[in-house]
Amino acid sequence: MTLVLLLVFGGALYWFFSQRTLFKLSIRNGELLVVSGRVPVRFLQDVHEVVRDEKLERGTISAVARDHGTGLAFSNIPEGPQQRLRNAFRLYPVADVRHAPPIAQPTIGQMLGIAWLAWLLESRIRH
Repeated sequence: MTLVLLLVFGGALYWFFSQRTLFKLSIRNGELLVVSGRVPVRFLQDVHEVVRDEKLERGTISAVARDHGTGLAFSNIPEGPQQRLRNAFRLYPVADVRHAPPIAQPTIGQMLGIAWLAWLLESRIRH
């Protein structure tokens, strides 16, 4: 019974936090992958430019819904590139994010929003 309650609670937490995340991008070896959500095409181009210019090798960028709008959350990305990305993201209202095109042919990793699995399956598709 306790295991079932833990699974339900864990599933509820996952659902709650995934509802607040609008999209998640992953950077590996200087390449960019949309892990989950919808990203405006122009913003994705801006991110590609920052990754290239700043020579970013690894990191994660997430757009998160907040009480008053949206914001970006970062992992393993230096402050300078973070500010460039925040400045670019301000140009896109929430409606643009919510109505951006979905991932064309999502892998199972992208459907589940699991970065390592998305990269694993993406590399198999490319090669």
